Amino acid sequence: MVTGQIAANLGDTLGNVGTAIGGIGTTVGGVPVVGTTAGGLVTSVGTAVGSVSDGLTDGLGSLGTNSNSLGITVAGVGNAVADLGGGVSTTGKSLSTTLGGIPVVGGLTGGVGGTVGGVVDKVGQAVTMLGDTLSTASTTGPLGSVTNTLGGKVLVPVVSLVENTTGNLGKATGLGAPVNGLLDKVGSTVTGLSGQVSGAGGTGNPVTGIVGSVLGGVGAVAGTSGGLVSPSAGTGSGSAPASGLPELVGGLVANVGNGLNAGNTNGTVSAGGVAGGALGNTVASLGTVIGGNGVANTAATAPIAGLASNVGAALNPVTSGVSSLTQNIGTTTGIGAPVNGLVTQVGGAVSSIGTSITATNANPITNTLGQTVNTVGGVVTSLGGAVTGGTGTTGGLLGNLNIGATATGSTSGTVGVGGLLNGLTGK
Repeated sequence: MVTGQIAANLGDTLGNVGTAIGGIGTTVGGVPVVGTTAGGLVTSVGTAVGSVSDGLTDGLGSLGTNSNSLGITVAGVGNAVADLGGGVSTTGKSLSTTLGGIPVVGGLTGGVGGTVGGVVDKVGQAVTMLGDTLSTASTTGPLGSVTNTLGGKVLVPVVSLVENTTGNLGKATGLGAPVNGLLDKVGSTVTGLSGQVSGAGGTGNPVTGIVGSVLGGVGAVAGTSGGLVSPSAGTGSGSAPASGLPELVGGLVANVGNGLNAGNTNGTVSAGGVAGGALGNTVASLGTVIGGNGVANTAATAPIAGLASNVGAALNPVTSGVSSLTQNIGTTTGIGAPVNGLVTQVGGAVSSIGTSITATNANPITNTLGQTVNTVGGVVTSLGGAVTGGTGTTGGLLGNLNIGATATGSTSGTVGVGGLLNGLTGK
């Protein structure tokens, strides 16, 4: 994954910065009196930066190939905390010696330094223990299980979705290759500049070393980032149209609709579910505009279908009671048949419009839009069953009709919703 490569480059950059900071600590360590204390603390900072670097390179740098890349990254932070704690502890231990070595007042401050140093040493030890605990727990035990799950089932799919979307967009607009080439040139230029800066300060110069390392990292990241809009052939959206954000949202909407259809036995609710499934396909088809495959990605949000099915089933007592009441009113007042006839005509007209849209232009967006409008006509038609009694498991003019809708998740099945929606199938 391109994001993993970028993270690895950032990790390498931090590693170089950490090494340079450690060099500064070594230099400071040679300063008389205070060198031991200050130098040790600065060196521990460099070591901590190096630990974060290792965690980033070995963790997020392996995104897509290591399921616990997130845990390894967090462990690097834990190691860094432990390194800082070690630096604080070392500072505390050397504080008495440092203060005692100050001319004239050393004899007066040495004792105080010992007391204060002991306190600082204990603080450092506590920080080290905290860091060690975080480092271990992030890859093992309950926390390790959480980071493993988040990394493999949340972070990777989300990053993959974003990369597919940006890659599809770059391909569809034709800007992917030019932008990639521009970023590659910028990266090469900055990388070359980093070498000049590092060389200007001479060998072992920590300041120019840090600046040069940062510039080198910026150059590497810039060069790699081009892959976000122009993926290499055979990876991501560089080989074939991939599923992006529109396909994900469309799959979510479709799962909600199909789940309601599968779980509810009321004609109107089920017809609305069918329309929801069709709407999801329409939303997904918009992905073709930015180079996606335009197919609803229902797998990513499969649990939502089961949840929607359960909601639909929970609504059955309410919808059945309301339907019985309105049907009795329609039969008693005599308005049921006229109203049913009217909404049937309106629904048929709407469905005809949908059929016309589909036949007008054969492309994914108009096809799915026409299907959605067609199903909306079915929803309008189903309203007649609310005021007209009849036979069948769902009552009214919707009796004895099966709308097949499979809800991907905990519940699936074919639900009879009958009547004037006869033959309408939600998928």
